[in-house]
Amino acid sequence: MQPAFDRIVLKTGETVNVQPLRFPGGSRTVPNPFPAGGDLQIRPLNLEVAAAEVSVPWTAVQRIDLFEDMIMREALALAEQKKFDEAFPYFSHLLNKAPHTRGLDQAINSYLQANALAAYNGGEYDRSLAILGSLYDRTPNASGLSGAVDTVAGKIIEKYLAERNFKSARTTLDVVEQTFNGLRLTVVQRWRQRFLQAATSQLAEAEKLLNAKKYLAARQAVNQAVGVWPELNGVNELRARLQQEYPVVTLGVLQRSPQDPQYRIDSSASVRAASLTNPTILELRGYTAEGGEYQSNIAQVELAPSGLELNFELLESQSSAPLDVSLAASALARQLLEAANLASGHGSELLAELVERVDVEYPQNVRVHFRHPHVRPESLLTLPMGSELVGLSDRGAFGIEEYNDELIRFATSPAHRGAIAEIHERAFPDDDQLITALSQGVVDVVDRVPPWQIRQLQADDSLVVESYLLPTVHVLVPTGRSPLTEQREFRRALCYGIRRDRFVHDVLLAGQEVSGFQTVSGPFPAGVSLSDPIRYGYNSQVKPRPYDPYMAIVLSTAAWSNVQKAKGVKEPGDTPLPTVTLGHSADAVARMACTEIAKDLNSLGIPIELVELTTEQMLEAEKYVDLKYAELSTWEPVSDARRLLGAGGIVTGTSDFMRLALDRLDAARNWNDVRGRLYQIHDAASTDLPVIPLWQTVNYFAYRRELSGISEQPVHLFQDLSNWQLEFQANRL
Repeated sequence: MQPAFDRIVLKTGETVNVQPLRFPGGSRTVPNPFPAGGDLQIRPLNLEVAAAEVSVPWTAVQRIDLFEDMIMREALALAEQKKFDEAFPYFSHLLNKAPHTRGLDQAINSYLQANALAAYNGGEYDRSLAILGSLYDRTPNASGLSGAVDTVAGKIIEKYLAERNFKSARTTLDVVEQTFNGLRLTVVQRWRQRFLQAATSQLAEAEKLLNAKKYLAARQAVNQAVGVWPELNGVNELRARLQQEYPVVTLGVLQRSPQDPQYRIDSSASVRAASLTNPTILELRGYTAEGGEYQSNIAQVELAPSGLELNFELLESQSSAPLDVSLAASALARQLLEAANLASGHGSELLAELVERVDVEYPQNVRVHFRHPHVRPESLLTLPMGSELVGLSDRGAFGIEEYNDELIRFATSPAHRGAIAEIHERAFPDDDQLITALSQGVVDVVDRVPPWQIRQLQADDSLVVESYLLPTVHVLVPTGRSPLTEQREFRRALCYGIRRDRFVHDVLLAGQEVSGFQTVSGPFPAGVSLSDPIRYGYNSQVKPRPYDPYMAIVLSTAAWSNVQKAKGVKEPGDTPLPTVTLGHSADAVARMACTEIAKDLNSLGIPIELVELTTEQMLEAEKYVDLKYAELSTWEPVSDARRLLGAGGIVTGTSDFMRLALDRLDAARNWNDVRGRLYQIHDAASTDLPVIPLWQTVNYFAYRRELSGISEQPVHLFQDLSNWQLEFQANRL
């Protein structure tokens, strides 16, 4: 708003804008009538010397318009034209700078009433109610206010009830009662009685559904009752019974689970879902000095001292009869034989070469015989268990029962239910909303917490923050879609052109030093310390490439020149580099990382376009982008090296030397050989760059304290799902 000034209209018709006037006693009240004689001292704005005073006879003055009066007229004119947002700054100025302006209170009241009516007529009921709240704060006894509040509040409540949003309807009623305390309203008592009747009816329906074991419908009905009337007698008892009979845990995520979960070392979201829908015969649970430690959820597993036999002794679940276990033993044997048979279409070359035969010793023993020892044969048997085996698991047999934009329901079959009946997965658009949902109890557990949110959650006594046992390695994976990314020089340019140290230290950790967060030179984890046993595949002699923008520019130019020459272009230097598309998931770290990567490379003339992909699209990234940002769970390099770098693995192509190195790794018979050959693979990967190594992170999850049974530092979130228990909390929906 422009600087204040007053306006004097002379009887000659001339107008003069002057600096704000002060009348006798310092008043801003214009004398009425004007003095019969004497002069008015003014400082015209149009004089070269603004401070110079000029005398004007009072008898020459026709009218004096004070600045605040002119603002008032402009505000009222805008309000009359229903330009309420434009009028607001004028009234705000008067309240702050000239609160004693004549007629200001009445003008603002009229403005608020007109604004509220316009909002109501436009269907903006919430806005109308808020404006009426402002009017009530200023003038509690304003004419017609009670009727207006009754009408508007009633409309809002009716709208929510039509949407079956009972909680918001009840919240509106509470807000009206608190905001307009002291105002005689009919809406409060009238709707309170209706809400109580509706909540009582919903509670009765919920109890009926619960008795019929229609648990989800019962949960919906009781939540509606709570939303309408939280203080309803008997509601907490019914909710506690419902949680006891049919426990449900809500999981908050940024990356949604795919509809067809797979065990992919480059997709944590897919592995998370697969651990529910397709539990494996053996799974990694920890680490020893010589590789991973594996356990089975359905059997006791023991490797013979000779290394030539692996025995499975199937466990009997509470729902299993001896005959069931015998059938399961036969099913396990068939599945192992199929995995070792290339002709089956599902066989593994490594298992086909390793497994000699499989014997069943009824009722519950399955013995696998090997042709020769393998340093960690259990790592080759992390195979999804068949349907005949899932029934032995105390974790429960989960399937995807509902899949939509708002909810993914993982439900167990009634015959094979564990401690938790259902997992409800809800995806959030960003990490702030995800963390808020956890703090407010909308979700019970969050699978991934970005590093920059950890301190905030640790300060909340209602939450537990834990780290997963094993770190992950972040890389860029060429998809084979672009000839430019197939050039080794270009992949090296990417290494030199990304400020990896700065991202880890300044962005992820905000200047702190945290063990396990570091840049890496290869696709295998470096561990959280030099003595970490998971480090056995990491070659410390291979150092990460430093940030070197000059080398990035030179190598990227050379790579593009090679591509053009291969196409027959005689003068390749005249065409600029094409844009390279980089795909990433909805994970907060992936989003942030790719944004920083794009900034670094674009500034060097290497054009990068970011594309956010769904979990399904990330699994088929070659259809959509040239590069993808992946987080690798290469926790057992002795077997994961081939899953990542071998034929049919994650990367699109490897060199002859890499294929030879993988073959030599498969032939290793002791851990010294394993380490030496993995170091060679690491060295070759750093040279050829089938994946571009970025950094390693330690990953965190968080959950509410009423959820118990989660062990410290699990390998994956649902590892101890059979021990989970969620206590009922009366203040939660």
